[in-house]
Amino acid sequence: MPDLPLRWRTATVAGTQWAATFTLLDDDGTHMNISGKTFEFVIRPTAADATVPPLVKVTATATAQGYLTVDTVAATVQVVLTPAATTLLGTGCRPFALWMDPGQPDQTCLVEGPFYSRLVIVA
Repeated sequence: MPDLPLRWRTATVAGTQWAATFTLLDDDGTHMNISGKTFEFVIRPTAADATVPPLVKVTATATAQGYLTVDTVAATVQVVLTPAATTLLGTGCRPFALWMDPGQPDQTCLVEGPFYSRLVIVA
């Protein structure tokens, strides 16, 4: 993928499910070979925060916060956050990152940017 990490911004309503699918391409525009790769999507309170665990973290193993679905043929990673995960965000803006091979020597941040969330007040 050229010019990594890709900068992208997104938004959600706190307490709702959120999902996005990322297609991973090589410099020549062909599908990236992601066989054997692991992925992680995290949201942190601030860019400088390195607390473990982060505020929100999802991997291919489903948890109460969500899960990732990796399609090696289509070279896609779908991120799904549950309402429980987005509730933690409240109203504000926090940094997120999609990592490939997190914690490994060749870890790569594929996508990063601001994750905006807001509360909806029902009258």
